[in-house]
Amino acid sequence: MDNASNEEKCLFEIKTGLYGEPLKTMGLVSKEGTRTVYNWTEKHNENEKETHFVLTLIKEESKAIVIRNGDVTSRMVFEVGNRTKSSMLTSFGPIDVEIDTEYINFPGGLIDGAEISYTLDPDSGEPIRNIFSIKRLLQNEEI
Repeated sequence: MDNASNEEKCLFEIKTGLYGEPLKTMGLVSKEGTRTVYNWTEKHNENEKETHFVLTLIKEESKAIVIRNGDVTSRMVFEVGNRTKSSMLTSFGPIDVEIDTEYINFPGGLIDGAEISYTLDPDSGEPIRNIFSIKRLLQNEEI
């Protein structure tokens, strides 16, 4: 199968405890063997620049990798059962974090999307618990 043909443009709904309202945005989803890759861009207000995200889900390793490029740049690895380390480059300088992943729900069955439950433990503050989810919406839903 040609790689270009397995990439599909679609509408996503993204939920995270870091923002109140779910975000709806266009993006791309593709399958690469047993991996599922989501690409999308977020902009929450006029003052921030667009942030581009790539989420790679690797089911057989119980792992998710999120690469973020924007006002904050980071590469974060979520791995069930392992505490991982990451660094976020911000306008205030780098912030080192440890990530404790509780669970990852992978796409499949009735779920056309994914959910990650984790705790971010920054070296300079209180741990932050969060649940992030991305869901593919039907094409006829409006943005």
